[in-house]
Amino acid sequence: MGLDMFSEKMGLTLLFSVLVWLGATLFFVFFGPLVLVSPYRQNFLPPFLLLEAATGVVLYVVFVLFRRFDPSPYAAVRLGVVGSAVGLILDTFVIWNKGVFFAGLSDEQLLAFVIWMAFAYGLYLLLPLLTVKKGTPF
Repeated sequence: MGLDMFSEKMGLTLLFSVLVWLGATLFFVFFGPLVLVSPYRQNFLPPFLLLEAATGVVLYVVFVLFRRFDPSPYAAVRLGVVGSAVGLILDTFVIWNKGVFFAGLSDEQLLAFVIWMAFAYGLYLLLPLLTVKKGTPF
């Protein structure tokens, strides 16, 4: 694999990474007050698990779509690692500036977002690893 091919694949990976992060961030900017419940509520687990299940489905679709653009054997793993790194770095600034990005969220909802985010990045890393291990067509 030449340097040009590596640069092209990394550019595509970075583009997808930023788009995934932007999509998730915009979802919570617009719908966060509706879908995020206080983690201190007794019934926090069901909506949290539903949100994470939906996140897993969306990530699966992203990985399948990404593989159409990059059919190399470990493309999904690369996207999972790079996307998680990019997203975590960008989310640091979003949470730091929560008044700008998440002005409509209460402190409890922001905590629910951070809990969702930690689990979602785990999915972002694990889904492609599990699929490569199982040999599914990612």
